[in-house]
Amino acid sequence: MSYDHQRRRFSNWNVEPVGEAEGGYLEPLFNLEGWINNRVYIRKCINFELPNGRIHNYRNWSSSEKQQLSNYYKKVLKNRNTEVSESPQLTSVPIGNDRITTNMSRSTAWNYYLAFIAQSLVVDADKRVNWTLESLKTEERKLILDSRNLFRWSSRANAYTIPSSLGVVSPGDPYKIYLFLQSNNLIGSTHMKTVTRLIDWCRGLIHFSGGWDSDNIHDQWQYRGLPPIERVINGTPIISRPDQGIMKLTGGCWGATGFLRMCLRTLNIPVKLEIKAGHALPNFVSIQRYLTHGDDPYNRIFKDEHNISASRLLINQSTWNNWFGSGSNHDNNVGRQVRELALEFLPNYILKKHCEDKAANRSHSSSSVFDIFKRNYTVSQLEAMNLWKQMETKINSLGGCNNIQ
Repeated sequence: MSYDHQRRRFSNWNVEPVGEAEGGYLEPLFNLEGWINNRVYIRKCINFELPNGRIHNYRNWSSSEKQQLSNYYKKVLKNRNTEVSESPQLTSVPIGNDRITTNMSRSTAWNYYLAFIAQSLVVDADKRVNWTLESLKTEERKLILDSRNLFRWSSRANAYTIPSSLGVVSPGDPYKIYLFLQSNNLIGSTHMKTVTRLIDWCRGLIHFSGGWDSDNIHDQWQYRGLPPIERVINGTPIISRPDQGIMKLTGGCWGATGFLRMCLRTLNIPVKLEIKAGHALPNFVSIQRYLTHGDDPYNRIFKDEHNISASRLLINQSTWNNWFGSGSNHDNNVGRQVRELALEFLPNYILKKHCEDKAANRSHSSSSVFDIFKRNYTVSQLEAMNLWKQMETKINSLGGCNNIQ
Protein backbone atom coordinates (compact mmCIF):
# COMPACT_ATOMS: atom_id res chain seq x y z
CA MET A 1 0.00 0.00 0.00
CA SER A 2 1.48 3.35 -1.05
CA TYR A 3 1.97 6.22 1.36
CA ASP A 4 -0.46 8.37 -0.64
CA HIS A 5 -3.11 5.62 -0.68
CA GLN A 6 -2.85 5.16 3.05
CA ARG A 7 -2.99 8.92 3.59
CA ARG A 8 -6.26 9.04 1.60
CA ARG A 9 -7.69 6.06 3.52
CA PHE A 10 -7.26 7.81 6.86
CA SER A 11 -7.93 11.35 5.66
CA ASN A 12 -11.29 11.43 7.43
CA TRP A 13 -9.62 10.58 10.72
CA ASN A 14 -7.29 13.60 10.80
CA VAL A 15 -4.28 11.34 11.29
CA GLU A 16 -0.93 10.86 9.60
CA PRO A 17 0.43 7.42 8.63
CA VAL A 18 3.76 7.03 10.36
CA GLY A 19 6.22 4.28 11.24
CA GLU A 20 6.55 0.73 9.99
CA ALA A 21 3.97 -1.94 10.72
CA GLU A 22 4.08 -5.71 10.24
CA GLY A 23 4.68 -6.68 6.62
CA GLY A 24 6.27 -3.35 5.77
CA TYR A 25 3.00 -1.37 5.69
CA LEU A 26 2.66 2.02 7.24
CA GLU A 27 0.51 2.06 10.35
CA PRO A 28 -1.77 5.01 11.17
CA LEU A 29 -1.39 7.00 14.32
CA PHE A 30 -5.00 7.19 15.47
CA ASN A 31 -6.00 9.07 18.61
CA LEU A 32 -9.19 7.26 19.62
CA GLU A 33 -9.84 9.55 22.57
CA GLY A 34 -9.61 12.61 20.36
CA TRP A 35 -11.87 11.00 17.74
CA ILE A 36 -14.53 10.24 20.38
CA ASN A 37 -14.29 13.67 22.01
CA ASN A 38 -14.79 15.29 18.60
CA ARG A 39 -18.06 13.36 18.30
CA VAL A 40 -20.08 14.35 21.32
CA TYR A 41 -23.09 12.42 19.98
CA ILE A 42 -21.02 9.26 20.47
CA ARG A 43 -19.23 10.25 23.65
CA LYS A 44 -22.38 11.06 25.60
CA CYS A 45 -23.78 7.58 24.88
CA ILE A 46 -20.70 5.61 26.03
CA ASN A 47 -21.93 4.91 29.54
CA PHE A 48 -20.96 2.08 31.87
CA GLU A 49 -23.21 1.36 34.83
CA LEU A 50 -21.19 1.08 38.05
CA PRO A 51 -22.10 -1.29 40.91
CA ASN A 52 -23.40 1.66 42.94
CA GLY A 53 -25.85 2.49 40.16
CA ARG A 54 -23.99 5.58 39.00
CA ILE A 55 -23.36 6.04 35.28
CA HIS A 56 -19.71 6.26 34.29
CA ASN A 57 -19.57 8.32 31.08
CA TYR A 58 -16.52 8.12 28.83
CA ARG A 59 -15.68 11.75 29.56
CA ASN A 60 -14.92 10.74 33.16
CA TRP A 61 -13.01 7.55 32.42
CA SER A 62 -9.49 7.32 33.73
CA SER A 63 -6.52 7.27 31.36
CA SER A 64 -6.15 3.56 32.10
CA GLU A 65 -9.78 2.84 31.20
CA LYS A 66 -9.51 4.80 27.95
CA GLN A 67 -6.31 2.93 27.11
CA GLN A 68 -8.08 -0.40 27.66
CA LEU A 69 -10.75 0.63 25.16
CA SER A 70 -8.04 1.74 22.74
CA ASN A 71 -6.36 -1.66 23.06
CA TYR A 72 -9.58 -3.44 22.12
CA TYR A 73 -10.10 -0.97 19.29
CA LYS A 74 -6.70 -1.77 17.81
CA LYS A 75 -7.42 -5.51 17.90
CA VAL A 76 -10.67 -5.12 16.00
CA LEU A 77 -9.15 -2.61 13.57
CA LYS A 78 -6.44 -5.15 12.71
CA ASN A 79 -9.13 -7.81 12.20
CA ARG A 80 -8.21 -9.76 15.29
CA ASN A 81 -10.42 -11.39 17.88
CA THR A 82 -10.96 -9.33 20.99
CA GLU A 83 -10.12 -12.46 23.02
CA VAL A 84 -13.07 -12.18 25.38
CA SER A 85 -14.41 -15.65 26.13
CA GLU A 86 -17.18 -17.20 24.01
CA SER A 87 -19.08 -17.71 27.28
CA PRO A 88 -18.79 -15.39 30.31
CA GLN A 89 -17.29 -16.69 33.50
CA LEU A 90 -20.10 -16.89 36.06
CA THR A 91 -19.86 -15.51 39.59
CA SER A 92 -22.45 -18.07 40.67
CA VAL A 93 -23.29 -21.33 38.94
CA PRO A 94 -26.89 -22.59 39.13
CA ILE A 95 -27.21 -26.34 39.59
CA GLY A 96 -29.93 -28.94 39.17
CA ASN A 97 -33.36 -27.37 38.92
CA ASP A 98 -32.14 -23.85 39.74
CA ARG A 99 -33.19 -21.30 37.14
CA ILE A 100 -30.24 -20.18 35.06
CA THR A 101 -28.93 -16.66 34.72
CA THR A 102 -25.68 -15.04 33.61
CA ASN A 103 -24.06 -13.34 36.58
CA MET A 104 -20.72 -11.66 35.85
CA SER A 105 -18.12 -9.87 37.92
CA ARG A 106 -17.36 -6.21 37.27
CA SER A 107 -14.15 -7.16 35.51
CA THR A 108 -15.86 -9.67 33.23
CA ALA A 109 -18.70 -7.29 32.37
CA TRP A 110 -16.29 -4.40 31.80
CA ASN A 111 -14.20 -6.35 29.30
CA TYR A 112 -17.24 -7.50 27.32
CA TYR A 113 -18.49 -3.93 27.27
CA LEU A 114 -15.17 -2.60 26.02
CA ALA A 115 -15.04 -5.27 23.32
CA PHE A 116 -18.52 -4.42 22.03
CA ILE A 117 -17.87 -0.67 22.12
CA ALA A 118 -14.58 -1.16 20.26
CA GLN A 119 -16.39 -3.19 17.60
CA SER A 120 -18.99 -0.45 17.16
CA LEU A 121 -16.36 2.30 16.95
CA VAL A 122 -14.26 0.44 14.39
CA VAL A 123 -17.33 -0.22 12.23
CA ASP A 124 -18.09 3.51 12.32
CA ALA A 125 -14.60 5.02 12.06
CA ASP A 126 -13.29 2.51 9.50
CA LYS A 127 -16.51 2.79 7.45
CA ARG A 128 -17.15 -0.96 7.40
CA VAL A 129 -20.85 -0.39 6.74
CA ASN A 130 -22.74 2.16 4.64
CA TRP A 131 -24.30 3.94 7.61
CA THR A 132 -23.01 5.86 10.61
CA LEU A 133 -23.69 6.25 14.29
CA GLU A 134 -24.33 9.91 13.61
CA SER A 135 -27.36 9.02 11.49
CA LEU A 136 -29.05 7.38 14.49
CA LYS A 137 -31.21 9.10 17.06
CA THR A 138 -29.77 9.46 20.57
CA GLU A 139 -31.99 6.72 22.01
CA GLU A 140 -30.96 4.42 19.17
CA ARG A 141 -27.28 5.04 19.82
CA LYS A 142 -27.83 4.22 23.49
CA LEU A 143 -29.16 0.80 22.50
CA ILE A 144 -25.70 0.14 21.06
CA LEU A 145 -23.29 2.12 23.26
CA ASP A 146 -24.80 2.10 26.76
CA SER A 147 -23.84 -0.88 28.95
CA ARG A 148 -27.38 -1.06 30.34
CA ASN A 149 -28.47 -2.43 26.96
CA LEU A 150 -25.98 -5.29 27.24
CA PHE A 151 -26.38 -6.17 30.92
CA ARG A 152 -27.43 -4.53 34.21
CA TRP A 153 -25.99 -4.31 37.69
CA SER A 154 -28.01 -6.33 40.21
CA SER A 155 -27.47 -5.51 43.88
CA ARG A 156 -29.44 -8.62 44.75
CA ALA A 157 -27.05 -10.88 42.82
CA ASN A 158 -24.07 -8.64 43.60
CA ALA A 159 -23.14 -9.05 39.95
CA TYR A 160 -23.84 -7.84 36.45
CA THR A 161 -26.68 -9.85 35.02
CA ILE A 162 -28.74 -10.04 31.83
CA PRO A 163 -32.47 -9.50 32.45
CA SER A 164 -34.90 -11.14 30.06
CA SER A 165 -35.91 -7.68 28.83
CA LEU A 166 -32.55 -7.56 27.00
CA GLY A 167 -32.97 -10.99 25.44
CA VAL A 168 -32.04 -14.43 26.71
CA VAL A 169 -28.51 -14.78 25.34
CA SER A 170 -25.00 -14.35 26.77
CA PRO A 171 -22.38 -12.21 25.01
CA GLY A 172 -19.40 -13.57 23.12
CA ASP A 173 -16.58 -12.03 21.13
CA PRO A 174 -18.21 -9.23 19.08
CA TYR A 175 -15.58 -9.46 16.36
CA LYS A 176 -16.36 -13.17 15.87
CA ILE A 177 -20.04 -12.27 15.63
CA TYR A 178 -19.15 -9.66 13.00
CA LEU A 179 -17.11 -12.26 11.08
CA PHE A 180 -20.09 -14.63 11.13
CA LEU A 181 -22.27 -11.91 9.60
CA GLN A 182 -19.62 -10.99 7.06
CA SER A 183 -18.72 -14.52 5.98
CA ASN A 184 -22.38 -15.44 5.50
CA ASN A 185 -23.01 -12.34 3.35
CA LEU A 186 -25.51 -11.01 5.89
CA ILE A 187 -24.29 -7.41 5.80
CA GLY A 188 -26.38 -5.50 3.29
CA SER A 189 -26.13 -1.98 1.93
CA THR A 190 -28.87 -0.72 4.27
CA HIS A 191 -30.33 -1.49 7.69
CA MET A 192 -33.38 -3.05 6.02
CA LYS A 193 -31.39 -5.36 3.76
CA THR A 194 -29.14 -6.44 6.63
CA VAL A 195 -32.05 -7.12 8.97
CA THR A 196 -33.82 -9.10 6.24
CA ARG A 197 -30.76 -11.24 5.51
CA LEU A 198 -30.24 -12.07 9.18
CA ILE A 199 -33.91 -12.95 9.63
CA ASP A 200 -33.62 -15.23 6.62
CA TRP A 201 -30.60 -16.95 8.20
CA CYS A 202 -32.66 -17.44 11.36
CA ARG A 203 -34.95 -19.86 9.50
CA GLY A 204 -32.35 -22.48 10.44
CA LEU A 205 -32.66 -21.92 14.19
CA ILE A 206 -34.48 -24.46 16.37
CA HIS A 207 -36.57 -23.67 19.44
CA PHE A 208 -35.03 -25.28 22.51
CA SER A 209 -37.00 -27.82 24.54
CA GLY A 210 -37.84 -27.95 28.23
CA GLY A 211 -37.46 -25.23 30.82
CA TRP A 212 -34.83 -22.79 32.04
CA ASP A 213 -33.45 -25.05 34.77
CA SER A 214 -29.68 -25.40 34.92
CA ASP A 215 -29.46 -29.08 34.02
CA ASN A 216 -31.68 -28.68 30.95
CA ILE A 217 -29.81 -25.65 29.65
CA HIS A 218 -26.47 -27.37 30.22
CA ASP A 219 -27.79 -30.39 28.32
CA GLN A 220 -28.44 -28.24 25.25
CA TRP A 221 -25.70 -25.57 25.36
CA GLN A 222 -23.11 -27.08 27.75
CA TYR A 223 -23.29 -23.93 29.86
CA ARG A 224 -25.11 -23.02 33.04
CA GLY A 225 -25.96 -19.45 32.11
CA LEU A 226 -28.02 -17.92 29.33
CA PRO A 227 -27.19 -19.52 25.95
CA PRO A 228 -23.88 -18.11 24.65
CA ILE A 229 -24.42 -16.39 21.30
CA GLU A 230 -21.41 -18.05 19.67
CA ARG A 231 -22.86 -21.46 20.52
CA VAL A 232 -26.19 -20.45 18.99
CA ILE A 233 -24.32 -19.44 15.81
CA ASN A 234 -22.14 -22.55 15.62
CA GLY A 235 -24.61 -25.02 17.06
CA THR A 236 -24.22 -27.50 19.91
CA PRO A 237 -24.99 -31.15 20.53
CA ILE A 238 -27.70 -32.16 22.97
CA ILE A 239 -25.89 -34.33 25.49
CA SER A 240 -28.93 -36.50 26.24
CA ARG A 241 -29.70 -36.94 22.52
CA PRO A 242 -26.35 -37.33 20.76
CA ASP A 243 -27.97 -38.95 17.73
CA GLN A 244 -29.48 -35.58 16.74
CA GLY A 245 -26.07 -34.10 15.96
CA ILE A 246 -25.20 -30.41 16.07
CA MET A 247 -28.22 -28.11 16.33
CA LYS A 248 -28.48 -24.32 16.21
CA LEU A 249 -30.71 -23.95 19.23
CA THR A 250 -32.25 -20.72 20.46
CA GLY A 251 -34.00 -19.92 23.71
CA GLY A 252 -37.39 -19.35 22.10
CA CYS A 253 -38.65 -15.87 21.29
CA TRP A 254 -36.59 -14.37 24.12
CA GLY A 255 -33.44 -16.03 22.87
CA ALA A 256 -34.08 -15.21 19.21
CA THR A 257 -34.77 -11.56 19.98
CA GLY A 258 -31.63 -11.39 22.10
CA PHE A 259 -29.69 -13.04 19.27
CA LEU A 260 -30.89 -10.45 16.75
CA ARG A 261 -30.12 -7.62 19.15
CA MET A 262 -26.58 -8.78 19.85
CA CYS A 263 -25.71 -9.63 16.24
CA LEU A 264 -26.98 -6.36 14.81
CA ARG A 265 -25.36 -4.18 17.46
CA THR A 266 -21.97 -5.29 16.10
CA LEU A 267 -23.01 -3.50 12.90
CA ASN A 268 -24.46 -0.49 14.73
CA ILE A 269 -28.06 -1.43 13.95
CA PRO A 270 -30.18 -0.88 17.08
CA VAL A 271 -32.86 -3.38 18.11
CA LYS A 272 -35.21 -3.12 21.07
CA LEU A 273 -37.04 -6.01 22.73
CA GLU A 274 -40.79 -5.45 23.06
CA ILE A 275 -42.87 -7.54 25.44
CA LYS A 276 -46.42 -8.43 24.39
CA ALA A 277 -48.62 -11.05 26.06
CA GLY A 278 -45.58 -12.58 27.76
CA HIS A 279 -43.61 -12.95 24.53
CA ALA A 280 -40.55 -11.17 23.10
CA LEU A 281 -40.88 -9.28 19.81
CA PRO A 282 -37.95 -7.54 18.04
CA ASN A 283 -38.35 -3.85 17.27
CA PHE A 284 -35.91 -2.72 14.56
CA VAL A 285 -36.18 0.87 15.66
CA SER A 286 -34.06 2.55 12.98
CA ILE A 287 -36.30 1.24 10.17
CA GLN A 288 -39.58 1.21 12.13
CA ARG A 289 -40.21 -2.45 11.46
CA TYR A 290 -41.13 -5.29 13.81
CA LEU A 291 -41.52 -9.04 13.98
CA THR A 292 -44.81 -10.18 15.46
CA HIS A 293 -42.93 -12.83 17.45
CA GLY A 294 -39.28 -13.63 18.04
CA ASP A 295 -40.03 -17.18 16.85
CA ASP A 296 -41.45 -16.06 13.49
CA PRO A 297 -38.36 -16.83 11.32
CA TYR A 298 -38.28 -20.51 12.29
CA ASN A 299 -42.01 -21.01 12.68
CA ARG A 300 -42.78 -24.31 10.94
CA ILE A 301 -45.35 -22.62 8.71
CA PHE A 302 -42.72 -20.21 7.36
CA LYS A 303 -39.20 -21.57 7.76
CA ASP A 304 -39.06 -23.85 4.71
CA GLU A 305 -41.04 -21.58 2.39
CA HIS A 306 -38.08 -19.87 0.74
CA ASN A 307 -40.34 -18.45 -1.96
CA ILE A 308 -41.59 -16.06 0.74
CA SER A 309 -39.04 -13.30 1.30
CA ALA A 310 -37.96 -12.81 4.89
CA SER A 311 -38.77 -9.14 4.43
CA ARG A 312 -42.46 -10.08 4.38
CA LEU A 313 -42.21 -11.09 8.03
CA LEU A 314 -41.59 -7.47 8.97
CA ILE A 315 -44.61 -5.32 9.77
CA ASN A 316 -44.64 -1.53 9.62
CA GLN A 317 -45.49 0.97 12.34
CA SER A 318 -49.13 1.31 11.30
CA THR A 319 -49.73 -2.44 11.47
CA TRP A 320 -47.87 -2.62 14.78
CA ASN A 321 -50.10 0.09 16.24
CA ASN A 322 -53.20 -1.73 15.01
CA TRP A 323 -52.19 -5.17 16.29
CA PHE A 324 -50.28 -4.25 19.45
CA GLY A 325 -51.55 -0.82 20.42
CA SER A 326 -53.90 -0.09 23.28
CA GLY A 327 -57.21 -1.86 22.98
CA SER A 328 -55.94 -4.62 20.71
CA ASN A 329 -55.77 -8.28 21.72
CA HIS A 330 -52.02 -8.73 21.96
CA ASP A 331 -52.22 -12.44 22.70
CA ASN A 332 -54.13 -13.14 19.49
CA ASN A 333 -51.71 -11.08 17.43
CA VAL A 334 -48.42 -12.59 18.60
CA GLY A 335 -47.04 -14.41 15.56
CA ARG A 336 -49.87 -13.10 13.39
CA GLN A 337 -47.76 -12.11 10.38
CA VAL A 338 -46.79 -15.75 9.79
CA ARG A 339 -50.47 -16.65 9.62
CA GLU A 340 -51.24 -13.73 7.31
CA LEU A 341 -48.50 -14.91 4.95
CA ALA A 342 -49.88 -18.45 5.14
CA LEU A 343 -53.26 -17.21 3.89
CA GLU A 344 -51.52 -15.48 1.00
CA PHE A 345 -49.03 -18.17 -0.05
CA LEU A 346 -50.68 -21.41 1.18
CA PRO A 347 -47.44 -23.07 2.29
CA ASN A 348 -47.03 -26.82 2.29
CA TYR A 349 -47.53 -27.02 6.05
CA ILE A 350 -51.06 -25.64 5.66
CA LEU A 351 -51.80 -27.87 2.68
CA LYS A 352 -50.64 -30.93 4.61
CA LYS A 353 -52.96 -30.02 7.47
CA HIS A 354 -55.85 -29.75 5.03
CA CYS A 355 -55.05 -33.18 3.64
CA GLU A 356 -55.08 -34.60 7.17
CA ASP A 357 -58.42 -32.89 7.83
CA LYS A 358 -59.94 -34.44 4.71
CA ALA A 359 -58.64 -37.89 5.62
CA ALA A 360 -60.21 -37.55 9.06
CA ASN A 361 -63.44 -36.17 7.54
CA ARG A 362 -63.29 -33.03 9.71
CA SER A 363 -65.62 -30.10 9.12
CA HIS A 364 -64.19 -26.63 8.55
CA SER A 365 -65.02 -25.59 12.11
CA SER A 366 -63.29 -28.63 13.62
CA SER A 367 -60.35 -28.67 11.21
CA SER A 368 -56.65 -28.30 11.99
CA VAL A 369 -56.53 -25.53 9.40
CA PHE A 370 -59.12 -23.46 11.23
CA ASP A 371 -57.29 -24.12 14.50
CA ILE A 372 -54.26 -22.31 13.05
CA PHE A 373 -56.20 -19.20 12.03
CA LYS A 374 -58.97 -19.02 14.63
CA ARG A 375 -57.23 -16.40 16.77
CA ASN A 376 -57.75 -13.86 14.01
CA TYR A 377 -60.55 -15.16 11.78
CA THR A 378 -63.90 -16.93 12.05
CA VAL A 379 -64.82 -19.89 9.87
CA SER A 380 -67.20 -17.65 7.93
CA GLN A 381 -64.44 -15.14 7.24
CA LEU A 382 -62.07 -17.84 6.01
CA GLU A 383 -64.78 -19.33 3.83
CA ALA A 384 -65.48 -15.88 2.38
CA MET A 385 -61.78 -15.77 1.45
CA ASN A 386 -62.29 -19.10 -0.39
CA LEU A 387 -59.49 -20.58 1.72
CA TRP A 388 -60.56 -24.20 1.37
CA LYS A 389 -61.22 -23.88 -2.37
CA GLN A 390 -57.83 -22.26 -2.87
CA MET A 391 -56.12 -25.06 -0.92
CA GLU A 392 -57.85 -27.66 -3.09
CA THR A 393 -56.76 -25.87 -6.24
CA LYS A 394 -53.14 -25.70 -5.14
CA ILE A 395 -53.06 -29.30 -3.95
CA ASN A 396 -54.43 -30.46 -7.31
CA SER A 397 -51.79 -28.38 -9.13
CA LEU A 398 -49.12 -30.24 -7.13
CA GLY A 399 -50.53 -33.64 -8.08
CA GLY A 400 -52.50 -34.39 -4.95
CA CYS A 401 -51.86 -34.81 -1.24
CA ASN A 402 -49.26 -37.55 -1.71
CA ASN A 403 -46.97 -35.11 -3.50
CA ILE A 404 -46.87 -32.51 -0.72
CA GLN A 405 -43.59 -32.57 1.16
